[in-house]
Parts: sequence; structure tokens; C-alpha cells
Amino acid sequence: MTSSSRQKNFFDLFPAPEFLLLSTVGISITDEDIKFVQLRRQIFEDGFKLVHSSKIINPEEAIKSGLINDPSKIVSILKELSLHYGIRYARASLPEEKAYLFTTTIGWVPHEGLKDAVAFIIEENVPVTLAESVFDFEVIREDKNADEIKLTVSVLPKNVVQSYIELFESAGIVPVSFDTESQAIARALVHRGDKRSHLIVNLSIENTGFYIVEEEVVQFSTTPAYGFGKDDLYPNLNDLKAEMRKVLAFWNAHTDPSSERKIEKVFLCGPGAGKEDFVRKLMDGSDVRYVIGDVWLNTSPSRSHIPKITFDESLDYASAIGLVLPRRK
Repeated sequence: MTSSSRQKNFFDLFPAPEFLLLSTVGISITDEDIKFVQLRRQIFEDGFKLVHSSKIINPEEAIKSGLINDPSKIVSILKELSLHYGIRYARASLPEEKAYLFTTTIGWVPHEGLKDAVAFIIEENVPVTLAESVFDFEVIREDKNADEIKLTVSVLPKNVVQSYIELFESAGIVPVSFDTESQAIARALVHRGDKRSHLIVNLSIENTGFYIVEEEVVQFSTTPAYGFGKDDLYPNLNDLKAEMRKVLAFWNAHTDPSSERKIEKVFLCGPGAGKEDFVRKLMDGSDVRYVIGDVWLNTSPSRSHIPKITFDESLDYASAIGLVLPRRK
């Protein structure tokens, strides 16, 4: 007998009053910009409807590789969003570059003992002490008869998480929950119930996220510090092609040739995914089928709510949208 569950941890900071679930806000902070969406849950219909969206470019070097170098400038942007849109509560992202992700199988323990069981193995899996870290985990599957639980664990340095909490608090915004960018994007792009293995490629100007998703959970993540660039010369194209081949080879090498765990599809998102020529060159020679991600896939199953935002523009909002969407149960 198998089942899935999720232990609440630092990502769920505060219990949200029921009324907050009717109108939800996602704020994704990256080195380059801050993306904001406000979705409204449809009470008598299905899914969510986009109410507001906005993107504000960060001052240069205010955030670098996920580290906040100039908090006052980022707080100023968040205050501007808060005042303009009346934001008091938000679901926010934490920097993928500073997160450590690992998948492991442990002996079966009751759910109330999972947090302690995971804490016990943190230091043997990541280069940060338990005292200096915060972590979250998600059960992928469990089998009591086989005496095992498979789960994925996200770990971040405590000082990094605290710096993001302070940003929002200084701007007068209560962070209802935090999530890593990769998990948020996966929630937006991978269809609910699709447990196959997929690769998400999040193409930004200065970095690119490669996230492998299986059983609706990100189980591998890497974010090399090069993107598609600021012009149409694409100086990092060959590096990105090599990185993608390496990620695919790494994952497929750990699977049986006949296994369904081989990568089925590549989802492309981020501002670079809207550059048709770049995408064609990046994916040229790949044996894996690819698609441009649909960030609205899980917001409205009947597709009855059509956002007033272009498709190419929407590709940059995958993380902000995914932050709002409910996690798998």
C-alpha cells in the first residue's frame, strides 16, 4: 500500500486565514527582476483567474546569485507593489542558486517523526550544518510493507531565508509561504497527475535553470550562471547545449533503458523561451521532444479564463503563478 503526504515546515510560515485563499498573490524574486501575479479563485467555476500581473526590473547588482546586496532598493520595489495593488499577504520564492536539493529513501517512520528523521540526514547530504540551515521535504511515495519512504529534501542556509523574510516584513507584506523557484515552476508547467520524468529549462538572460521533475516533484536542480544573453548573438548557446546534454545523460544513466523514468519531454520557459531562433538552435540535435511551456495549464482546467497577457510575456511568469497554485496532496 502506498500513499503520499507532505510535512509542513519553514516554507509554510504562517497559517493562512480561509479568506486569503479566495485571492492569492505570488511574488517571484530573481537577480534580474521581481514578478508579481494576483490570481483569484473562482468560487462557482473551476480554477483561477488572473487579476493583476507586473514585472519590475531590479537595480543592477541589487541581487546577485540570489544574495541580496542592496535590501533598501528591493524593499522599495516591494513597497511600490504593495501600495499600488493593496498587497498584504503573498506567497514568495527563494533563490534556486542557494538551495540544495537531494532525493533519498529512508526507513519507514510515522509521519509525525518524519521531520526528525530528515533532520538526522541533512549534514550527510549537503555542505551546511543543521543549525545553520532550514529545510523542507516532500514525500514522493511510501511503502510501509517494504519499510521505506522516498522523499525529496530542499535545504537553504538560514541566513539566506532570513534575509528574504526581512525584505517582505520591511515592505509591510506578510509572507504566507516560501517555495523554491524550481518547485513553483514545475507546479505551473507539468500537468496535474503526470508522474513521468520531464526536464524544465528556465531560460533567463544571465542564468538558466535545469530542473528534472518526476512524480510531480523536482528531484534534480542545477542553475549554471549563464543564460541566453542580452543580444541576439547568444554567446552561451554552446555552453547551454552542453549543459542540457549533461543533465539528460546524468538522469538517463541512472535509469533502466526500458524504464518510464527516462526523460519524456523538455519544457521551456522564461524570457528566452519566447525567442524562436534561440530555442530552435538550442534544441537542434536533441532526441527529446520539447514544448514551450503553458504557464496557465493548471490554473483553469476548462480553459475558460483567458488572461489578457501575451503568450510570450506569460513565459516569464511561470514561477509567480506556480507559487499560488496548490501543492499536490
